[in-house]
Amino acid sequence: MKKRILLTDDEPNIVLVVTKRLEIQGYEVLIARDGEEALKKARELKPDLVLLDIMLPGVDGLNVCRILKADEATRNIPVVLFSARAQTWDKEAGREFGANAYVEKPFQPEELLATIEKLLKSSP
Repeated sequence: MKKRILLTDDEPNIVLVVTKRLEIQGYEVLIARDGEEALKKARELKPDLVLLDIMLPGVDGLNVCRILKADEATRNIPVVLFSARAQTWDKEAGREFGANAYVEKPFQPEELLATIEKLLKSSP
């Protein structure tokens, strides 16, 4: 069975590029365009991993991460923050809010895939 990744980003080009890369690797990609949609889909569809932009309309990615990690139903889903906001504060906040990893945009496809694969191998 294919592993399912919930990709949350409001930038159509990023969604297209990342979706194609992940599908080529055999993943099923679920898409959310904002924080509220990400929370709803994570709770309903229980993806194997959440790939989450920080800068989102409505609820931002840091708060989506915090909410997912506080919810017993979603707390064990690995979360990868995926953002152009690469300041130390953003990375520290991501760790404090429970993110399992942080990948900077613009991203190297190999780095993103290696991060995802590592987390999926180590998750329950």
